[in-house]
Amino acid sequence: MFRLFLFVLLLFCGFVDAADPAQREWKDMAGKILAKGEFISLMDGEVCIMTPDGTGKTIPLKKLSAEDQKFAKNNGEDLSNIKGVLPEPEEIGTKKPREPLTPATSTLSTPSTASAILQLTPNPDLDLTGNEVITESGDADNEARGDIQVKVKDEKEKYSGQKRVVMFDFESLWDAELPTDYGGIMGSMFWMKLNREKGFIIPESMIDVRNICETYNIKPNPNTPLEKMKEYVTKTFNADIGIWGKIERVDKDVMEIYDFWLKVVDFSVEPPKVIYEVNQVRTEAIAEVTGIYVRAAIEKLYNKQARTAAEKAEMEANWAKNPNLMEGGDFEKVSNKIPDGWESRCGQNREPIGRLVKRMDDPEKPENHFLRIIFDSGIAGTTGLMYYSKPFPIEETATYRIDYRIRKSKGVKGIVFIKCYDTIDTAFKPTADTLKEGFTDKLGQQTREVYRSQQNHWDMDHPNEWIQHSQEFTPRHTKYSPKFGRVMVFGYFESGSIDYDDFVLKKVKEPDKEELRTKVLRHSLDTKVTLQEMEENERRGLDTTKEMQRERKEGPSEQKNKTKIK
Repeated sequence: MFRLFLFVLLLFCGFVDAADPAQREWKDMAGKILAKGEFISLMDGEVCIMTPDGTGKTIPLKKLSAEDQKFAKNNGEDLSNIKGVLPEPEEIGTKKPREPLTPATSTLSTPSTASAILQLTPNPDLDLTGNEVITESGDADNEARGDIQVKVKDEKEKYSGQKRVVMFDFESLWDAELPTDYGGIMGSMFWMKLNREKGFIIPESMIDVRNICETYNIKPNPNTPLEKMKEYVTKTFNADIGIWGKIERVDKDVMEIYDFWLKVVDFSVEPPKVIYEVNQVRTEAIAEVTGIYVRAAIEKLYNKQARTAAEKAEMEANWAKNPNLMEGGDFEKVSNKIPDGWESRCGQNREPIGRLVKRMDDPEKPENHFLRIIFDSGIAGTTGLMYYSKPFPIEETATYRIDYRIRKSKGVKGIVFIKCYDTIDTAFKPTADTLKEGFTDKLGQQTREVYRSQQNHWDMDHPNEWIQHSQEFTPRHTKYSPKFGRVMVFGYFESGSIDYDDFVLKKVKEPDKEELRTKVLRHSLDTKVTLQEMEENERRGLDTTKEMQRERKEGPSEQKNKTKIK
């Protein structure tokens, strides 16, 4: 009702177009139609729209007609007028309490004992033909019994031939002394990656593994003999493959240098097959753990084959011919000292461009320019310094490649994030005071970050030298659909500067239509319960509540006359 009232009020004030918003034609000054679609948001001078086919598109506000500019300004807010505080990127090393995850219950999975934790395949001895089903009417529940039998058969086929994997929390002695939880983070990371990749049977959640380990005092580490690990994996957890290891900070006062151990072993064969193993490798950044070793372990575990020559050729052809989605990646054009394609403000406090972020002349090539971000020890050791590009369209499950140059002063650490967003419904329009993500949207919708790709740089031994970086990423989410992306450059750790130049971001592979077609919506990777199952459970709960209320109103004689069919 409140939302309807606001819509009517804005309609009479001339703020909302009465025509179908999804079919709005966006025109330039000369009346030429640039695009057709629904208004999503106005982000720092860039109008984001959703085309009728569901893809995102951005148009610079200054290129639109006066009428369209007025429409966008009345329905969105420009970033340059916002003085909110952006959330800082999650600091690596900040301990977050692990909330207990209640495992999803299933007719086919009854983890009542330790060895049953991975009993996800149906029991082959399960026979439902003799089960009694008590019902009010008979027909509906008889059909339900048939559905269960069909589900048992489907589950058998679904999991046939799949191996079972159990991942343990890693040993981390520093966790007892420092406010960290690296050991638990590593266990959860492998669970989430395998849950995303599919192909293996894994525990319902890491809380199951932790409960069993606590009950049986299981604390694996790199020195645990393989025979003992085989007993843990195959007998206690009824699994085939085990993943365990150790991660330790070398010095409790230095956040980025770690020693790392990792073992992935298949105990279903004799002798056990070591799929992947590293022993006490020293990293220069915690991100190396995931960017190098975890990624390599996953590829070995799935026995991923290298791309064929034809696939490589196709991707390189797309890289050569497809347009650069980032405007102003070379920093050659500016308006009022602001690089085209980039925001007018930077940092946690949304400071205007000019002090912390600057467009620089290249002394070696006078015709060239680059971006420099500068931060003192106060910023480097606390919030770090961030700076965003303007948004660009993104398609879910498509593969993109980002390529750029980076140069850092000694001791400085820099990360580049590609953040992707979807729009969500909301009853209220955000204000500057409640703004959390850096931009607002039209009435009834908000933009939410749903995917993030982190670009790490292993070049700390080469300060003050330009390093070329190239990496691919594929936006996806279990519940949302990434539609817009932004690049965020970020510097921290020690005072200094970071230079960036020649950003190019292109689509190199079309979306995976089969993955999109078979996508089953879930809230996150932390749960296997689908949104449909949650809705059905809620409906059944409401139906049960209504039935109980009805029975309480009926007299004993009426309830006695009810017939139960067995």
